[in-house]
Amino acid sequence: MTIETKETIEKEVKRITKGIEEEFGVTCELTYTPDYPPLYNDPELTASVAESLRSMNDKDIKEVKEFPAMPPSEDFAYYAEKFPACFFYIACTPKGVEKPYFNHHPKFDIDEDALIVAAKAVGQVVCSYYQLD
Repeated sequence: MTIETKETIEKEVKRITKGIEEEFGVTCELTYTPDYPPLYNDPELTASVAESLRSMNDKDIKEVKEFPAMPPSEDFAYYAEKFPACFFYIACTPKGVEKPYFNHHPKFDIDEDALIVAAKAVGQVVCSYYQLD
């Protein structure tokens, strides 16, 4: 979830590989590709986004809540390295589904009613950011 953790993981994977070589008298070939950076939400911008959504008077925006940090990779993290950013989810679990699949899973499904919620939420955040609302 942090650059430090990412660096520690790489260091430890390499250390374990070296240990396997020494313990068993073998040679290992390790290809370690540091992938996506951790996704960092700017705290000030995130608070502003959350407040904007909470203050919205729209029947489709029912709740704004914070989720704990999650380990999946996200392309948006590259933007967040360059600019203050706030990544947020729109609940889109199909009605009647208790354990949904995440968006990159082959069995992912979406409640298409969430599309209007997403459009309204993004529109609200952008207009609020530029103080056009």
